[in-house]
Amino acid sequence: MGNNLVNKNNHKTSILYVHYGDDWIRGSEVVLLDLLILVKQHGYYPVLWCNSAILANKAASLGIEVIIDNFVCLGYWTQPKWDFLQYFKLLIKAKQLIEQYKISLVHCNNGAPCQWMTPICKLTSTAILLHLHAKYLYRDRLTLLFNSADSIIGVSHSVIAPFKQNEFKNQQVNVIYNAIEPSRALTSNPRDIRAEFSARDSDFVMLYLGSLITRKSVHQILFALASLKNNKIKLAIFGSGSEKTNLVNLVKKLDLNSRVKFFLPTDNVASIYSSNADCFISVPSEEVFGLTLAEASIAKLPIITSDIPGINEIYSHNTNALLVPPNNIEKLAYAINTLIDNPRLRNRLAKNAHQHILKNFTLQQQIKAFNHAYQSLLNKKHSLELLKMCLLQLKSFCSAIFNKTLAYLLLKISWRKSHD
Repeated sequence: MGNNLVNKNNHKTSILYVHYGDDWIRGSEVVLLDLLILVKQHGYYPVLWCNSAILANKAASLGIEVIIDNFVCLGYWTQPKWDFLQYFKLLIKAKQLIEQYKISLVHCNNGAPCQWMTPICKLTSTAILLHLHAKYLYRDRLTLLFNSADSIIGVSHSVIAPFKQNEFKNQQVNVIYNAIEPSRALTSNPRDIRAEFSARDSDFVMLYLGSLITRKSVHQILFALASLKNNKIKLAIFGSGSEKTNLVNLVKKLDLNSRVKFFLPTDNVASIYSSNADCFISVPSEEVFGLTLAEASIAKLPIITSDIPGINEIYSHNTNALLVPPNNIEKLAYAINTLIDNPRLRNRLAKNAHQHILKNFTLQQQIKAFNHAYQSLLNKKHSLELLKMCLLQLKSFCSAIFNKTLAYLLLKISWRKSHD
């Protein structure tokens, strides 16, 4: 790991992976690390350029060449919004990396790096693939220059569903589902969560593992738990995030201190999934895949989760999980009671989900799909396209401004007519 730009690879196809994120290892970082190992095993030479020290250290420990830098985006939600100097430094660095490592293809592991990688990829005639782990607003897709990528991959159909008709008519747009590494969910040394919770054999222990942020809606689980008024139902929460203080206060307010316990986050998630909890529960208001759900299924935990796009692509209600409408405390409480009262249902859901995930979300399937995507781009001639990219972006921005103005004028005209 470091800032050296010496190309250590002279024969394998070099791929530059660029990741912009917070200093943690969660969903998209987990998927990236698995992919880096896979491509290395399949004859590629991966190089990682990122802004996260934690991710950089983990990748370096896996034998991946890593460069770490301070990333910025112009006009995006992250701060600073207008650091033009650093942005131009990233453009220069991107060109250096492509030249020094003899990069044949750039893989942006989320949307932000696309803003500085696409101009350089067009300048150097390098193929660029955009791998999306979240939904992006139309405004963000414009400012981050998505329509200049050669290929766009979503981790589910819910990621690409918001795209406007013909928005990306010049690129390949496909879905490659995340793969699940079984070792992240299985271990021969599981934690005894029931003992740590002082739970009796007759207690029903639910497990939540994930980020404690607003869209994960952990507070909904707490409200459902309070409505059940059953002291034998326990909730073990593993995670960290901006909502933790609010959740701790809510537990006190709802008088759930004896029924809810917050555990310290740990990197050894397999010991948690493989523990003696009775079910896994996660009811996000928005999700594009649900990596923790799939990992819990590998560990044969029955699942209660939200019936929302992204998740209902992976799970089917009453077949391999119980799906409940988001933000519906009554139906969530009913689902919890249903699992408690029906051990046969728990076993059937857990068995079906386990087989489903193992069969359809394997590392072999993922690398096969990405290898096909990579080869399609590598076999395509990428001529000098910087001017073409600039014209395409100008056209996209003008079209967006025109449509926005037209919609505003039509709204004003309609308002006037209805109030004459």
